[in-house]
Amino acid sequence: MPSGEHLRAAKAALEELGYSVEEGARVKGLSGFEHRFDLLARRGARVICVSIRGADPAEVLAELAKGLDVEHEDVATAEGDPPREPEPAKGRVKVVAFRSSEELAEELKRIAA
Repeated sequence: MPSGEHLRAAKAALEELGYSVEEGARVKGLSGFEHRFDLLARRGARVICVSIRGADPAEVLAELAKGLDVEHEDVATAEGDPPREPEPAKGRVKVVAFRSSEELAEELKRIAA
């Protein structure tokens, strides 16, 4: 469960970019399973599912699996020091590390712009 501060920062960053943001959204996956995301952001045809987690590898892997099952773009954020990708996150499913609510907001702005 994300901290309230992280959730507020992430939501505000996406809204600043013109997204309509829903908290605690449920999305039906391609498999038929329903998945819960901390935030679901919509702007025009673009839909981004956001999960905010700790740096526990099991949590990050579970979020990646969820992301592969939904047709929308998925961003799994991990607080702490998970391995960072050498290049900026690309593709439909992304994992982004952050250390503070401010860094989380900046990373989401970069990805969602």
